[in-house]
Amino acid sequence: MAELSIHTAIHSRYQVLDASGQLPFSVVFGLCRRSPADTDPRPLVLHTSSSILDVPYAISEGLLTLHEQQDRDSQSTQISLPHQSETSGSGAGEYLTLSSPVGRTGSWREAFTIYQYFINPESKLASVLQPGKKYTIRAASGDLGVKWWAYGDVHHPPDKQGALTKSPETTKLVNSKPTAGKASFAVVPELSWPPKVETHMQLRRNEQTGGDEERATFLEISFLNRGTKPIVVQTRGTQNFIVPWGPFQPEDVDMNRSRVIDSFYRGTSLRVLDAATSEVVIEPKKMGPCGPLTSASADRRPKLEILTTVMPGQPIIKHVDITELLTRLPDGKYHVLMVPQGMWWCPGRSEGIADEGDDRVPQRLYQTRIPPLMLETDDFVELEIENGRAVL
Repeated sequence: MAELSIHTAIHSRYQVLDASGQLPFSVVFGLCRRSPADTDPRPLVLHTSSSILDVPYAISEGLLTLHEQQDRDSQSTQISLPHQSETSGSGAGEYLTLSSPVGRTGSWREAFTIYQYFINPESKLASVLQPGKKYTIRAASGDLGVKWWAYGDVHHPPDKQGALTKSPETTKLVNSKPTAGKASFAVVPELSWPPKVETHMQLRRNEQTGGDEERATFLEISFLNRGTKPIVVQTRGTQNFIVPWGPFQPEDVDMNRSRVIDSFYRGTSLRVLDAATSEVVIEPKKMGPCGPLTSASADRRPKLEILTTVMPGQPIIKHVDITELLTRLPDGKYHVLMVPQGMWWCPGRSEGIADEGDDRVPQRLYQTRIPPLMLETDDFVELEIENGRAVL
């Protein structure tokens, strides 16, 4: 049978699966047409049902393997699912469209179609995944197991009615390389979640900086802990918490930049849009998910000096000078937004958690399998610029 190679990558959305289901978990697939033999200029449309993308079916039918590990030092064992357990069938699943490599001008890494198979915490597959154990899902072979696919218009995929009765194409879709990565994750009974918080932003003019032509323009940002207990947050330095992954690497999560409530914050997480077109005019410079290079034995616990205590009901107010930022804008109207930022956190107060002789967060409190506390707001500031200054 003729074969068509598809570059396939597999990863877990998170490195932990929350058995309580509060943090939705999925297996992430990336699919890309990049074979030199793939010369058809039309988009390729496939159906996920009863394929490697249909995770319970794929495990039960041997397209994927599921391995369980009791602890770091133990050997992993393969786990089987009942034959065709939880197959989605022809009435479910999704259509995915893979763009043609013909005429592609950008990098192939930017041409991946991303698909997530969400694991329902009430499903039979989830019942096999036991808290306290680690699991790995891998492709068993090069066969993608796709039952239905066709070349077609990306805007008009085939009708779902009876789509899997007969595939328009008989060529077999296979992975282009021996391995396709893996989805590895640990199962935990539940996660510790941060308290509810509120962040707000508004425009301010500093009236004490001199004449009208010298007055500075500020954003006033307020951060409020809506919980009932104090918390400690890390406001700068490399952050360590649960982050979402794509098929290759963590998504665009800023792990190193100073946070908006930090004393050294200088407006580095602000995005500016053209008010009329919503076009991004100024974007925060990407710093990547990785911090400075450190050895494997380096102490990653945050230093106490970069922690801030947030008391319940007591807002933290931060004034950010954006005068210099505004000088980069031509005359016009703009919206200023704050890009969401996550922070490592733990319960308590910074002055009360330290151990004698240790300038870092005590190991007993340093957990990295936690969702971040998010600094984010729907607020935005609208302003008009004339000659590099805000008209207020």
